[in-house]
Amino acid sequence: MTHSIFLRITLFFLVTFIAMGLGFVFLQQKLAQEYTHRIESEAGNMLLVLRKSVPLAPPMRRSYLQEHGYSVAEPHHDLIKTLKNALTVIPKNYPEEIKSSLHEGRIQILRDENHLYIYLTKATPPLLVIKTDAAKQSHWIEALLLSLILALLLLYWFIIKTLFPLKTITQAIAQYGAAGIYTPIHSKKKDEISLVSRALDTAMEKNQALLEARKLFLRNIMHELKTPITVGKLSLPFIKKSEEKSILERAFFRMEHLIAELVRLEQITSGSLAPHLQTCDPKALLERAKGLLFLHDEAIDLSLDGTLIVADCEVMVTVFKNLIDNAIKYSSEGKVTVLQKGERFLFSNVGEPWGEECTLERLSEPFLHHHENSNSFGLGLYIIKSIIDAHNFTLNYRYENGSHRFEVVCRNPLLPLD
Repeated sequence: MTHSIFLRITLFFLVTFIAMGLGFVFLQQKLAQEYTHRIESEAGNMLLVLRKSVPLAPPMRRSYLQEHGYSVAEPHHDLIKTLKNALTVIPKNYPEEIKSSLHEGRIQILRDENHLYIYLTKATPPLLVIKTDAAKQSHWIEALLLSLILALLLLYWFIIKTLFPLKTITQAIAQYGAAGIYTPIHSKKKDEISLVSRALDTAMEKNQALLEARKLFLRNIMHELKTPITVGKLSLPFIKKSEEKSILERAFFRMEHLIAELVRLEQITSGSLAPHLQTCDPKALLERAKGLLFLHDEAIDLSLDGTLIVADCEVMVTVFKNLIDNAIKYSSEGKVTVLQKGERFLFSNVGEPWGEECTLERLSEPFLHHHENSNSFGLGLYIIKSIIDAHNFTLNYRYENGSHRFEVVCRNPLLPLD
């Protein structure tokens, strides 16, 4: 979840909102300081004009104040109650007599949402001087913040909506991986994600067609292979007992086993069938592998400790058979040594090195021939690696002391320890 692109985008926008909020708070503080400074300056100018109007008679004072852009009104009690102090602190640059009057309450500097007021409480009669629109505040910062928030929310919604089909693609792929069923997305949009979804639909349609063709091919080839085997087995009772009849019986048995083995291997390597795990006796598996290869006891040197393994016994016979067959095929002595230590099996044979390019990954590629004159199809190690991977086992290879050594660790890390 921590690697989700949706989470990253959400965190990015969240950080952006927080940064924008902090920037707004900082800017708001700056604007508040400027507003306070403007109120102090405007109130100071009003007080200076009032000081000059003190010697004048009331009618002339009113005219004098109006000439300087101020209004004069009677301080009604109801109006005064609606006003609030314009200054929280008396500015230091005000004259001392004004500071004293402000401290004693003879002068009050008030404001409402728009206007600035100087209230002379001890004047005869009391006087209220008004500066129109002097206390008006600009709200552009709030409008800007709201606009940015709406724009970012719309952008976030648009991006998430654009990327949301990724979840549909992920779910479709996960469903195909889990159950082998793919639900086409059928996106009709023209953005890049829709192009990917349409390409995925096309690829999966081709893949489904290939799977169906493979199934049909396997059915046909199995049918064609089983038919002559069945005919041959039906003919065996008419053959007198002899060494040739025994050889034919074993050959038909092996061919039937190989056909069944190929079908099961194809199902496991393609992922359509999980290994049927059960407790297996390695000695019995190796004996079956030796019988399928028609080997004599002298060709295999077994050293087993009797430890049982948990695996699909039928396909593990194929693993052991192919490892033994490869070891004997490329052995300079024509024999193989099999050593068991718990869940580890080491297949070794004496032989010439293959070269540095022959890594396990390279050797496990299908249709790879180690020798130019090899008569095999080059599928042995590919089949082994596929079965080992299906079991979550481990296959290792090394060339050591003049011997090729393949090690199979029959321990599934996903299974609990006994």
